[in-house]
Amino acid sequence: MKELTFKNHSVVPFDNGDGKIWFTSANMAELLEYADEKSVNRLYNRNKDEFSAEMTRVVTVTSRNKNNKLQYNRARIFSPRGAHLLGMLAETKVAKSLRRWLLDLIEKETQPNLSLLDMGSLKDLAVGEMQNRVFRVNEWSLETFGRPGSSRMTIRKGHLK
Repeated sequence: MKELTFKNHSVVPFDNGDGKIWFTSANMAELLEYADEKSVNRLYNRNKDEFSAEMTRVVTVTSRNKNNKLQYNRARIFSPRGAHLLGMLAETKVAKSLRRWLLDLIEKETQPNLSLLDMGSLKDLAVGEMQNRVFRVNEWSLETFGRPGSSRMTIRKGHLK
């Protein structure tokens, strides 16, 4: 999985086999600038009723110990939504900017893969995007020029033609 960078922290998301981005407790500790992952686990445990099954889960991680024998450890992982909730609950200096970064990441992750869409779906997506843009331009124009009784109302009327 591709390495992600937030400020001066680079993390490789956990590969859960579903193609989605997951962060381990250790990743979250680094991103939130906690001393160790125990702080993240405590934060989660104090607020676990706020997390859904889609936001976090416990997985078994296989690794080798110093004697080169297989070792099985359990680790908690968080989806970007779960990580965002941790950022809401955390009181570190970087939590605010981490939340913004995670929202951008969530937005990128939820964008449709255009290469998998057929022509009809692409057309619908393009028309929907054009409608959204026209709506936003209309809102901007109304806010900027369209106050009732404004001397600039005529400029707005010119924009609408």
